[in-house]
Amino acid sequence: MKSICIILTDPDSINEQILLNSFNKLKKSNLKKIYLLGDSKLFPKLFKKISKIKKINFFNIKLQQKNYLKYLHNLTDKSLELFDKKKIQYLINMPLNKKKFLKNKFLGFTEFISHKIDKKKNENMLLFNKNFSVCPLTTHEQIKNVHKKINKKILINAIKNIIFFYKKILKFKDTKIIVLGLNPHASIDTNKISKDNTCIKPVVKFFKKKKIDISGPVSADTAFINTENKVFLGMYHDQVLIPFKMKNKFNGINITIGKKIIRLSPDHGTGINLKNKTKNIDNTSFIECIKFCEKY
Repeated sequence: MKSICIILTDPDSINEQILLNSFNKLKKSNLKKIYLLGDSKLFPKLFKKISKIKKINFFNIKLQQKNYLKYLHNLTDKSLELFDKKKIQYLINMPLNKKKFLKNKFLGFTEFISHKIDKKKNENMLLFNKNFSVCPLTTHEQIKNVHKKINKKILINAIKNIIFFYKKILKFKDTKIIVLGLNPHASIDTNKISKDNTCIKPVVKFFKKKKIDISGPVSADTAFINTENKVFLGMYHDQVLIPFKMKNKFNGINITIGKKIIRLSPDHGTGINLKNKTKNIDNTSFIECIKFCEKY
């Protein structure tokens, strides 16, 4: 049986309620141990609820002087310590306000956890569903900067991360990788030099020679007609996140791939507007995180 760590990040959110709504699933899961890291004063209802459950251990890590970035560092340091000591196999972080916690020093938690592990910047964000997943090559970059961030090196790294994750972690055999073009119609209508022709096309050709089931660059306007058993590598955030969320709704999870530990997160924000509307809170994505940890 596997053990996991859940880090409790933003108190100004629906995080506590999601965990309370998921309590029976956590209690009955086939996970050996569940470590919760956070400030017990920020999540009092949850702390009280789980204090007598043997399989759940709570590490009280305090938020001091409202220094949220330091708090996040302390939470993450402890989770990685548990991983290095082989106490856990997976890490789940609850959603957070990026501006408040990351202070504009990191684009998101994907980049933050990668920096904490090894500073190699070789991570990728994967929005996962067993039938249809997407991977944005660039994450929270402004559109005007996207083309500057695309090159053969990061594209090859992303494809290798996807191949490793699907073949070695999930052990899927029939998943096809679709690489989307950057420009409308993947630049087939123009003779001008473009990233589609100078970068994406040769990289896809390189992997095809290695017998990888991969296509591209594919025009994004028709790429999502058939999504079954495919993972789409897009060039920017909204190019792939919009169709993923429209099709999968809350039945998807955010995964950091390419690092020594698999980090997961529910695929939604803090939901602060729902904090006092418990009937409207959907915990499906968090439950999918737990199911992933149980299964793979």
